[in-house]
This record gives sequence, structure tokens and C-alpha cells, in this order.
Amino acid sequence: MQIKSYSDLYNLIVALSGVGTFTPEENINIEQFVNRRAFEAYRASPSWPRYAVIGEERTVSSDGVVPYTEGTLSEIGDFQRIYRTQPFDRDSALEYDFYVDSSGAHILNLVANDSSKVFVNYQKILPTFTSTSTVDEIPYEFFFFLAHAVYADFLRMDGQHTKALQEEGVANNYLALELEKIDIRSNNNTINKKFSTYVNRQSR
Repeated sequence: MQIKSYSDLYNLIVALSGVGTFTPEENINIEQFVNRRAFEAYRASPSWPRYAVIGEERTVSSDGVVPYTEGTLSEIGDFQRIYRTQPFDRDSALEYDFYVDSSGAHILNLVANDSSKVFVNYQKILPTFTSTSTVDEIPYEFFFFLAHAVYADFLRMDGQHTKALQEEGVANNYLALELEKIDIRSNNNTINKKFSTYVNRQSR
């Protein structure tokens, strides 16, 4: 998947603003805006391919909790579905009901002879983007939305509300195009769809 650097994003914001450079205080504000808008994009869909993990094996504690972190595995940002066996394989997989609190996902219909392992669909946690990052890390699917949305925030901060609304519209169009791609994929697969009967719930 394509990624861009923070400096690429910053340079585009500078180009949109036409100011040539920002003050140190403005640079701090822009970094805050970038992370606020990135979180907005991240929360717009539970199915961003970059952050989606499907059917990853995780350990269940003795009291039926799947924690957010485990060893070297990615930190879970949002639990989506939990299965008894590997989902989307040849056979159907029993799906657990659960609720989430600060310690992780608590499985409700776990029985004594179930394995200490489950399989989890989840979104990885969103990283924090900073101007000091040395690696390419800005998701390309967020890139143009972030540039125009952050520029809109900058205009709003400067009191240019009419221009800010125009840039907000441009930003939302870029985000809508990316979300449309996800919707098309979602309509053609069952990753986030459930098959239920009165006796069980299965993923097929």
C-alpha cells in the first residue's frame, strides 16, 4: 500500500496556503490538526484495508478476556468480531458475543472446554503522526483529505471562514472517494457481515 511522508504532506499544505513558510507556533498547530483529521478519517470506516486484521489468533485469559496488546502483535484499536476457530476458511466458524472495556474484549458465551485461543477481526490502533518522523507513514488514502482539511482548519484559525468551508468541501470529496472504494469492496465480501439463525451465529 502506498504511503507518503509527513514532509510530503506538510509541503502540500504549504503549497495550498501560498505562504511559503509557517511560524513555529503554526507548525505545532498543523501537527495537531493533522492528527485530529487523521483520526476523523480513521473513524469514518471500520474497514480501512491498511488497518484491518482478519482472523488473527489471540490468547484468552482465564476469565475470558482478550487484551488489547499481546507480545509483538499489533495493538488493537477496535474489536470487531471474535471467532472460536479460523474464520473464512472451508468451514463455518462459531462467532462469540463480547463486550469491550478498558482491559479488552470480554467473551460472553465462552465455555469451559473451549480453547485458550480465539481468532479476532480488528482495526489496528492509529499511530500519531509527527513532523520528526523519519519514515514514510501517512496513508496515501488519507493524504489529499488531510492536506485540504488541515488547510481548512488553518483558514478557520485565521478567521477566513468562507474559504475554510470551500476547502472543507474539497477535503470531504477526497475522503468520500476513498470511502466509496471501501463500500464497493464491502458489498462483494463477507468480512463485516454476519449470518445468524435462532440457534447460532456463524461467519461463512
